Amino acid sequence: MAEDNIYQINKKIIYKSKLDEKICLQAVDLINKIQSNFTDKSWDCPIRTSLNTTYNILNIIGLFDLKMHILSKVNLFMYENNNICDGYLSDSWVNIYEKNFFQEYHTHISNVDKFICGVVYLTDNNSQIHFNLGPEISPKFGDILIFNDDDMHRVLPNEKDDLRISLAFNYKKCREWKGIKIEK
Repeated sequence: MAEDNIYQINKKIIYKSKLDEKICLQAVDLINKIQSNFTDKSWDCPIRTSLNTTYNILNIIGLFDLKMHILSKVNLFMYENNNICDGYLSDSWVNIYEKNFFQEYHTHISNVDKFICGVVYLTDNNSQIHFNLGPEISPKFGDILIFNDDDMHRVLPNEKDDLRISLAFNYKKCREWKGIKIEK
């Protein structure tokens, strides 16, 4: 099993782990078949995304194994934070970065809900992800990063001709477990 990494920023945790390579390769095969449906998003950066097609791409049956693997890592993130809650993957989307495409600084904060957020890297061609007041992480194929919804982050421009593909998600926190602390 791959070693998990924990980055601490002002008492917040960014969790990094590795997903099963075979499951990630299956996801890439499916995404390559459907990416012509992805369109530009009206963010402040150039990007192609599945959000204009579906708000939860992990509900596609061909991505079920990836979804289950992501949920297991979200549970480990909650365990590391000693903050366990019931919830579900409410949003998930694929982002495709062509040459010079990037993602500006942003959070996943909602006026209504609290989320645990993450990103799965489905190519080796990945620019660093920068967290405001935190580390710069250079992800590899199959890496997953998990963090809280208020962690400001951005992705530097893709400087290569090869596409960069990632899958982002929000796990909606529905109910925190009260009074249960789990010893590590």
